[in-house]
Amino acid sequence: MHQYFPLEGVRIIALEQYIAGPYCTMWLADNGAEVIKIERPGVGDPRRNYMPVIEDKSGKKAYGGFMQYNRNKKSLALDIQSEKGKEIYKELIRNADVVVENFAPRTADKLGIGYEVLEKINPKIIYAAISGFGRMEEFKGIYSERLAFDMVIQGMGGILDQLGEEDEPPLKGFWGLADLVTGVVTAYEIMLALYMREKTGEGQFIDSCMYDNMVALNERAVMIYSFTGEVLSRGKEKFQSPIGCYKVKDGTYVSFVIPNDLMWGNFCKAIDREDLIKDPRTVTGIERAKNKTFVNETINGWMNIRTKEEVVDRLMKNGVPIGPVQTSKDLVHCPHLRARKMMLEVDDVVAGKRVFAKSPVRMSKTKEAPAIPPPRLGEHSEGILKELLKYNDEKIQELRKGKVIA
Repeated sequence: MHQYFPLEGVRIIALEQYIAGPYCTMWLADNGAEVIKIERPGVGDPRRNYMPVIEDKSGKKAYGGFMQYNRNKKSLALDIQSEKGKEIYKELIRNADVVVENFAPRTADKLGIGYEVLEKINPKIIYAAISGFGRMEEFKGIYSERLAFDMVIQGMGGILDQLGEEDEPPLKGFWGLADLVTGVVTAYEIMLALYMREKTGEGQFIDSCMYDNMVALNERAVMIYSFTGEVLSRGKEKFQSPIGCYKVKDGTYVSFVIPNDLMWGNFCKAIDREDLIKDPRTVTGIERAKNKTFVNETINGWMNIRTKEEVVDRLMKNGVPIGPVQTSKDLVHCPHLRARKMMLEVDDVVAGKRVFAKSPVRMSKTKEAPAIPPPRLGEHSEGILKELLKYNDEKIQELRKGKVIA
């Protein structure tokens, strides 16, 4: 059976930094797209110096915070603030399919390389702009000009309000959640735009908004408020119980949820408490939520004297989905994930062989993701200019002297 890279032949110019943009293009690069990362000469992506760090015997350093989002890419160190740099950038656009950009609002427009300029150069260009609060004028809101970082967006999107206990402050959210979700959504939008271009022959502007994406992820809270007027908040679940993490004999935790009354019946049978199936305090999800303390005491009393293996095995045999709460070490060594080839080993010249979570694309005729280490700053500058723009050595040397490229 023949296998392919689905995005082979698609060229992406990545005017990206930090997480959301790089994560988006990493997914695309994993599936065969040529990603040319445009970076500031001498400085590069701010995450090039993001911990943790490994240093080899010669003093060269490799930073995990950069490696995790930038495999399978090329780096062009180009000063896009200079007029010559802008000219080169526009030349690249003539030969590109997609631009992914996540600079501060209006930065690209002020530089004269925004979508309105680029679509005149290449009408087929797909321009994916990632921002905190959106870019398109027809959807402009009161926050549109604000800067945004991940944790800010998680809070504003209502995610943090649901993490923690009722009488405690919201817990810190999942690291990078807004950035990561936005990266995936933007990659999805790019695929839609590429498909549309096959039909229309035209490119388009993609307005990927982190705030929108967190609200879309928080859809259950919106639905409950719309249906009931109730505000779903941390420690105040009113419709389903039990839900969450419970401690077992060795002090570790298991995680599960009872989503309906049928599953509650299965759980009661598993712990030999069939009397609770019809108990007025536990007969429905709403009643169990009202009597959360009683429910949790019952569960803890059963789980605290059993091992993780005993708890998981008993509940699974009785049709109750449950799993252990795992650490990152557990994930790296998980035999199931190994069988799924979800751990990608990248062999870097400085860091050596390191393991990263792979983008989870599984299709029968699709090749496995490559494992090319992240590029050194400007590593492909000369090659890109020679191959794509047909520059000769003399012209490239002149650009180097003028610090337009590095």
